[in-house]
Amino acid sequence: MSEKSRKRLTSEELYAFSDEMGMMISSGVSAIQGLAMMIDESEGGEEKELLTEMEKVVGETGSLSKAIEGAGVFPDYFVEMAKMGEQTGKMDSVLVNLAAHYSREMAISNAIRSAVTYPLMMVAMMLVIIIVLVTEIMPVFDRVFKQLGGTMDGLSAGFLSVGKFMKSNGVLFLILLAAIVVYLIVINKTSWGKEHRNGILYKSPRFKSIHSKIATSRFASAMAMTLSSGMDVMQSLDVSGRIVDAPEFEQKVEKCKDSFADTMDIGKAFSMSGIFGGLYGRMAILGAKTGNMETVLEKVATTYQQEADEEINDLIAVVEPTLVIILSVIVGIILLSVMLPLLNIMSGMI
Repeated sequence: MSEKSRKRLTSEELYAFSDEMGMMISSGVSAIQGLAMMIDESEGGEEKELLTEMEKVVGETGSLSKAIEGAGVFPDYFVEMAKMGEQTGKMDSVLVNLAAHYSREMAISNAIRSAVTYPLMMVAMMLVIIIVLVTEIMPVFDRVFKQLGGTMDGLSAGFLSVGKFMKSNGVLFLILLAAIVVYLIVINKTSWGKEHRNGILYKSPRFKSIHSKIATSRFASAMAMTLSSGMDVMQSLDVSGRIVDAPEFEQKVEKCKDSFADTMDIGKAFSMSGIFGGLYGRMAILGAKTGNMETVLEKVATTYQQEADEEINDLIAVVEPTLVIILSVIVGIILLSVMLPLLNIMSGMI
């Protein structure tokens, strides 16, 4: 394998690979034939290089899981699932389950992205308008006032001073903007940043509720995927806990492991650990008794995802008009602070 480091595959790329390979293996196509077909369909570049190296490993070893592990771009739990699928002879169902899991991951990511992107774009546009007003438009009004024999005072003079300060310290504001961008990258891309971001967001009950529902949906989806693929309960709990990537939820998973070790009843363990509460806890207990735990977990995952989507949409419905009102009021105050005195001067000249 090439020692050149590659970026980890995104949820979209993992979904595409597992979906295509799963369908081909289910149809009787061998792993090496499937990789050859994917190479022919690839657009070239790193994708083709990666698939070619994987095809070579499969040809030498006859193992798709070794090719997946050696590629170095698949998550650890994907590698574990591939190994388990190969050992049990269920590689096709494992890949299909992985595709379903990443399809849900994509839906969650898209919901979060849409919830954040539009408000941020709106705030950025309104801030640009405000900056232009105080740095470019206010000085024009100041010259008009002087030509008419008046001066800007009070609130309008304050906005004018702010504009002059911003214009004369443009480099400082660019540095501040760069620092904000770096901060946003850090809190979204690093482990420390994510913990810091979650600590801030968790102070809001609404954000805490949304994050909890998303974590529970991911966990339930992962448990359904691992259990239906033949993995035992303790292994499933280990893998699913890592997929969630939420420290607070991982503590519940540890409690669930202890409860399961004591009771040997995964339904009761889910309920006792607080992973699923109320109706969902009773559904888990019933699913364990009837042997339909995978089906119950899929329903729970879908329900929690829908509830998270609804809460995100409700939040957007509140945040968007609030931002519009606040920023519109600021723009209105800036304009009125200039226009009203100007109208008074103009009326005095008539």
